[in-house]
Amino acid sequence: MTRQNRRNIFEELVWHPDRMQWGDLVFRLQHYANNNWELGDKCFALYKIKPLVDQYAKFWSLREDFDARNILELGMWDGGSIAFWFEYFRPDKIVGVDLQQKEDSLYFKRYKSSRCAEHNIKTYWGTDQGDSTRLRQIVHTEFQDPLDLVIDDASHMYALTKKSFETLFPLLRPGGLYIIEDWAWAHWQEFQRSDHPWSREIPLTMFIFEIIAAAGRSSEHPWISNISLFQGFAVIERGEALVSADSGLKLEKLISGCGISLVAKSKLSRVFRILKALAS
Repeated sequence: MTRQNRRNIFEELVWHPDRMQWGDLVFRLQHYANNNWELGDKCFALYKIKPLVDQYAKFWSLREDFDARNILELGMWDGGSIAFWFEYFRPDKIVGVDLQQKEDSLYFKRYKSSRCAEHNIKTYWGTDQGDSTRLRQIVHTEFQDPLDLVIDDASHMYALTKKSFETLFPLLRPGGLYIIEDWAWAHWQEFQRSDHPWSREIPLTMFIFEIIAAAGRSSEHPWISNISLFQGFAVIERGEALVSADSGLKLEKLISGCGISLVAKSKLSRVFRILKALAS
C-alpha cells in the first residue's frame, strides 16, 4: 500500500454511536455496546474508541515512511484489531496472541477468506503474554525476518507488560516500533475508585518511567532511539544495539545507576496510591 493511500485511510472510517464501518467491515464499539444491536455476531468487536484512533492517525501521519511487513499483536480480543492493522498496513504477515481459550469467530474466518489472507493472518489463542519461551517460539515459527511492529494491548499489568517487552523488543529490527496501549490507565477516573480491581496494581506508568530512563542511557548504539507518548499509547523505537535476540533484554541493567532503583519505584508506587485515594 502506498504512503498516499495510507494517509487517506483514516478518512475512510465512518463512525456511529455504537459502531465503526470501514468499507465492507463492521466493528462494534465495545465501550458503547447496548442491547439494540441488530447484527448479532456479524461484526468484529473493537475496544478502540474514536479519540484513540484519532491519536493513531496523528502519529502515523508523522511516520508515513514506516513500513510494517511483519507485525505481532498481544491481546486481540476477537480479532477486530488484527483486521484493523491488516487493512492499514497490508503486511506480509500479522500474528495475534491472546490469553482467551477460544478460536477465530466465523466473521473473522470469512474476513480472512475474503482477503485471501489465511497465510498472512495467524492467531494463537490460549497464549500468555508472560510466557517468554512461547512468544519466542511463535516469532521464530511465523516470521523469517525481524519484526517491524509489536502492539501490546493485552493485560496492561506492569509485570506482564514488562516481561513481554523484554522478550520481544530485541526481536524488532533497528527502527522497528513497539507500541504499548493504555499505559496511562492509572490516571483515568474510572480506575481511581478504591473498589476498582486494579486499585492495588502497580500503575503501568512505572514501566514508562523505566523506558524513559533506559532511553537516556548514553551509548553509541542504544537500545531505544526514540519515544513518542500519546494519552492512549506509547511508542518505543528500537535502536541499533547488537545482541542475540534469544538472550532477551533486562531493563534493570539498562537503568542501573540512573536513579530508578527498586526502592525508588516502590516509593513512586505509594505516591500514586495516595494520589488515587485523594482523587476518589
